[in-house]
Amino acid sequence: MAKFFYTLYQTLKKYKPLFVIALIIIFGLLMWTASTIKFDEDISKLIPSNSENEHLQKVLKTAQFADKIIVNIEKAKDGTTDDLTEYATQLLDSLSTQSSSFIKDIQGKIEDETIFETMDFVYSNVPLFLKTEDYKTISNKLQPDSIAKITENNYKTLISPSGIVSKKTIIKDPLGISLMALKHLQQLGISDDFILKDGFLVSKNERHLLLFITPAYPSNNTTDNAMFSEQLYRFQDELNTVFEDKAQSSYFGGTLIAVANAQQIKNDIQITVSIAMVLLMTLFIVFYKKLTIPIILFVPTLFGGLLAISVLSVIRSEISAISLGIGAVLLGVTLDYSLHILTHIRNNETAKELFDGVSKPILMSGLTTALAFLCLMFVDSSALQDLGIFAAISVMGASVFALIFIPQFYKGSSTKNTKRSIVDKIASYDFHRNKILIGSIVALLILSGFNYQRATFNHDISNLNFQPETIKSAEAKLDTLINISSKSLYVIAFGNNEQQVLETNDEIFNQLQDLETENKVLSYNSVGALVGSDKKQQESIRHWKRFWTSELKAETQSELIENGSKFGFKPSTFQEFYALLNHEFHPLSIDDYRKINVIPISDFIAEDGNFMTITSVVNVRDENIDEIKNTFKDSENTLVIDRQAINETLLGHLKNDFNKLLIYCVIVVVLLLLLFYKNFKLTLVTILPIIITWFITIGIMGLFHLEFNIFNIIISSFIFGLGVDYSIFMTNGMRSGKSSMATHKTSIILSVLTTILGVGVLIFAKHPALHSLATISIIGILTAMFISFVLQPILYNLLISKKSTEK
Repeated sequence: MAKFFYTLYQTLKKYKPLFVIALIIIFGLLMWTASTIKFDEDISKLIPSNSENEHLQKVLKTAQFADKIIVNIEKAKDGTTDDLTEYATQLLDSLSTQSSSFIKDIQGKIEDETIFETMDFVYSNVPLFLKTEDYKTISNKLQPDSIAKITENNYKTLISPSGIVSKKTIIKDPLGISLMALKHLQQLGISDDFILKDGFLVSKNERHLLLFITPAYPSNNTTDNAMFSEQLYRFQDELNTVFEDKAQSSYFGGTLIAVANAQQIKNDIQITVSIAMVLLMTLFIVFYKKLTIPIILFVPTLFGGLLAISVLSVIRSEISAISLGIGAVLLGVTLDYSLHILTHIRNNETAKELFDGVSKPILMSGLTTALAFLCLMFVDSSALQDLGIFAAISVMGASVFALIFIPQFYKGSSTKNTKRSIVDKIASYDFHRNKILIGSIVALLILSGFNYQRATFNHDISNLNFQPETIKSAEAKLDTLINISSKSLYVIAFGNNEQQVLETNDEIFNQLQDLETENKVLSYNSVGALVGSDKKQQESIRHWKRFWTSELKAETQSELIENGSKFGFKPSTFQEFYALLNHEFHPLSIDDYRKINVIPISDFIAEDGNFMTITSVVNVRDENIDEIKNTFKDSENTLVIDRQAINETLLGHLKNDFNKLLIYCVIVVVLLLLLFYKNFKLTLVTILPIIITWFITIGIMGLFHLEFNIFNIIISSFIFGLGVDYSIFMTNGMRSGKSSMATHKTSIILSVLTTILGVGVLIFAKHPALHSLATISIIGILTAMFISFVLQPILYNLLISKKSTEK
């Protein structure tokens, strides 16, 4: 292999201008191909999906988990209820004039005409909204003395100042039957502790006013939502200043949390990476004494990344953006190859010596690392599969390209450097002869043995969210109002036939009513209070007809006319009501219900092609969760979604997949090392430090109570890949002699510094996910270097030859 690259080097050197032109063309083609790729920004693609949970994933994708922004306007010390409504009115005006493109819907403000439209709708279809027990109440109202009392009360209402508002309702429905039906729609509302005041949703003590904003864009679209978030907070600052001692507002919602996360990640990365890049460039320029060194160093990495994206654009219609983002971090492993070659050239090795010394270890390292990354194909996560392909192609592409490119464009100094750098001095030190360091490894192994099992996996992805203090404070206030942090379950009816889904939801609604009666649920919101299947609606209509017999209708009309005449009502005053009793009712469609703007039908019913879901939100106590789940366990086409529990289950699968992945990686690396070395002892010397590194890394995590999570567990591939690199280069360095081993150790130290500055600097990030990722990186990389420098030469002496390290 060394002979091939040396021959290629000589050929390209003769035709260097053509080589440069070819490089420009190749990079141009790769950039053009890479630009055609489409990205999928769905972070849920990280969660494993297989045949077992495919059905669940489909329901999760279709079901509407309404992610609203809740605006809580709170009365200040000098405020009044009018101040609350005025604040809300001005905010709504600002939103409608400046932010309408970002908003799908706003709830919490109900116009008078909308209220009347809703009442008319219920009145025109009143049998569909009545329950069995309502007919007992109606029977009591139809007694002669009751009708006489109701008629008297109606007369008093009509002559009172509020009569203008009530007149239309009383004339159409003197018995208030439609008002009984309207009460059942409260199961679509937020809480019994809120009332309508001047068209706004206000708490009963009139200290809080709530608005609910449904953003036009999903919460993962942080670009558009960031602009909306900026506008919202600007409106808040302006209005809080205007209403300083009268009213103040706070916001809470998943969209705002997503934006805050994205902005914090962006800020953390911009600051830390900027610092890291300056330090890295300074380090490389000072160490290699050449200003162009950063370009030479990063070109192979750039080539590997472009090649991987180009290949993915051909074999995939779209790739996960999150996998590419993680992959970009993992590309730090490809810098190793450039560093090894540059360090050998810096030590004034001839071209032939260079290729003899680095060709085999670089290709070995590239191939083993690439195959280790390809083991991600065994994980049931499309995003991680994309990551595996991306990283594998990048690593192989960078390793081969580094061997071709760097020797052509980097020349060592013409004279031998007499002054060695600090890195060179550290690299030349015999770490494996230091008894303190050896004792430290023994101590770490013992500690890890006790703490290995204490390194747990955090299944709760919400713990990785960054929440500013303003959002935390808003959540705490809302929790006292509407118990927003209480445990919520989602009971979902699903299927491909609309009527079957509606019938399933009818059964769910009936069961939820029973559970509430038994005090097993705190509350629930279900569209079943409004929307029913044709079967249920037909039954409601039949019940109405059975109740209103011809005799009963005639008696009711006679009583109303007789009692009304005492107060001057004409016989035709309640003619609309008499017509209602004789009206022929028909079932309504879902589209008919959607015409009622005050009822948020789209929050409950969702469709994706022929697939439909209807969601009911159930608030429960922790001790009742299992009972609720068991209630619906055997119900056909019904799922109970506990979002946290599902994340824990699915992410638990991811953890199990990674446990298997590590086993696969070890098997692949062992087989490849056996193939390359054709010597079991050399393979053992190389693989043992990798296994020990992983064991100690997890032990240290357990000791300091550090947890794995969905993000930092992925970095384990990175640690494993670098551990493989370090072990292979150390083995090859020891086989070549002490001077060569020092050169290899120098490049390893530079690799560690590069990684610590590039990824480890994120330890200063405020975002918990980035912070945890950096923590694991630092522990893993330093452990890998420590084990390679101290333990690997000892293993080599014991198993191979003591003389090899004393040359």
